[in-house]
Formats: sequence, structure tokens, C-alpha cells
Amino acid sequence: IPVPKNTARSKIKVSYGRAKYEPEQQSIVWRVKKFAGRTECMLTADVELMQTVRARAWSRPPLAVEFQVPMFTASGVHVRFLRVYDKSGYNASRWVRYITKGGGYQVRI
Repeated sequence: IPVPKNTARSKIKVSYGRAKYEPEQQSIVWRVKKFAGRTECMLTADVELMQTVRARAWSRPPLAVEFQVPMFTASGVHVRFLRVYDKSGYNASRWVRYITKGGGYQVRI
């Protein structure tokens, strides 16, 4: 969540996960390891700004969202049969990892 450049302190409360202010990125980064279905997670933040010489309007950049959903395919494609031909003697393990990864999502406020 982007914050103004002149941010001094932040007070952050989350209902789930961890969040902290990262001054190098000029943003509040919220990390949620697991997100159960039909649940709602909430973040509330109060940001304290430093005094500036000139009052300048802050242009709000978009929120960037990244996520992954392991063991799920959005398209519904599943591997039913796979045969590996290898003459070097490589022993393939019988396991397929499905993962859905969200692309570059931006939310504008």
C-alpha cells in the first residue's frame, strides 16, 4: 500500500497476517501466508506525516497485488498420464505440482 514520501510513523493493525511500513519502498507491505476460503482479512493503518516546507498534493499510486494458489488450476487442466523416456537412468518421481499465480494486478483508489 503506497504512502507519501514524508511519512514519519505508521500504526498498523491487521486481522490476519503481518504488515509493516517499509520506508525504502515507501509503502506498507502486508503478507498473508494462507488465506482460507470465505474469510475476510482487514488492514487498518494510521500514517503520521512530517512537516514539509511546501504543501504539495500527493498523487496516489495504485496498489500492487501478488498472490499464488497452490494445488489449484484456474483452467481445470489436470495431468492424468505422463510417461518419461530417459536413457541415462534418471529416476523421475511421481508427483505433479499445480499452482495458480496471479499476474500483475493493480488496484486504484
